[in-house]
Amino acid sequence: MNVKDFQPKKQTVNDLVRQMKFTAFNARKIGEATDILEQMIKDKGCVKILGLSGALVPAGMSSCIIDMIKNKWIDIIVSTGANMTHDLAKSFGEKFEQIEPEKIDDLDLRKKGFDRIYDVVSSTKTMEMMEKNVQKIFKEIKEGEYSTHELMNEIGKKIENKNSIVRIAADNNVKIIVPALMDSILGIQFWMHSQDRSIRVNEAKDLDYLIKLNFDLKEENRNTGTLILGGGVPKNFILQSVLVADKPHRYAVQITTERPEFGGLSGATLEEAKSWGKVDEKSKICCVYCDATVAFPIIVSALKERF
Repeated sequence: MNVKDFQPKKQTVNDLVRQMKFTAFNARKIGEATDILEQMIKDKGCVKILGLSGALVPAGMSSCIIDMIKNKWIDIIVSTGANMTHDLAKSFGEKFEQIEPEKIDDLDLRKKGFDRIYDVVSSTKTMEMMEKNVQKIFKEIKEGEYSTHELMNEIGKKIENKNSIVRIAADNNVKIIVPALMDSILGIQFWMHSQDRSIRVNEAKDLDYLIKLNFDLKEENRNTGTLILGGGVPKNFILQSVLVADKPHRYAVQITTERPEFGGLSGATLEEAKSWGKVDEKSKICCVYCDATVAFPIIVSALKERF
């Protein structure tokens, strides 16, 4: 297939992406990734998993995630605790303000009561509001041992804000797994609450769920697919879950800014994942080397035009 010159013109996002597919480098990869995700969504026998890392909620990506949930494009979310912390804080009123990081004195921000994530800040008072509201929710949850997806579902059912990822996921029976929950403010809040009540999180129950799911899918001749934004724990949790049942993902798209040469999993290629059995020769895979805040909204917008 010959490279085709991109034709700049007034066009839809989907037309833009279809043109990008016939260019090169990561523009091409965005086009190819969108096509794979379209196939994944159309595959009725596929359980679809979304991996979330990085500060996607503070960056304004919530509505893209919520649209995927509402459109039934995903069945499971595997996320860092930070994104779920920010989603809950946002549902309680947290605001994020754009700043110019080159002009900011971080010690001055600290004195003024702001926390910074690169070029956005939020008030430290919102964390106080987060603590007050989430501790109230924890008190309403029965004592016992929970997987993280069971805990997030219980929390989601008690969130009033209908623009919360956690609330929308609970409403649509989308499980949210947070495999490193304690590595977040939400985890700290849960730990604080657990000091006075007999309530615990057992992350092994999340792994139990995914491994059993993969054995069931293997028996039913069904499959899994994933869109992974970033890397870290969510990426590894999604990919390793297929190993025990020896059931490689049929579809896998990753959007990352990390490189493979340093040996970290966040930059590891999906080709490399073949050596582990996480994907195989039948899998449709694509890695887009791009900031997720650029590629993700383009891909979601294009998909919305296709469905």
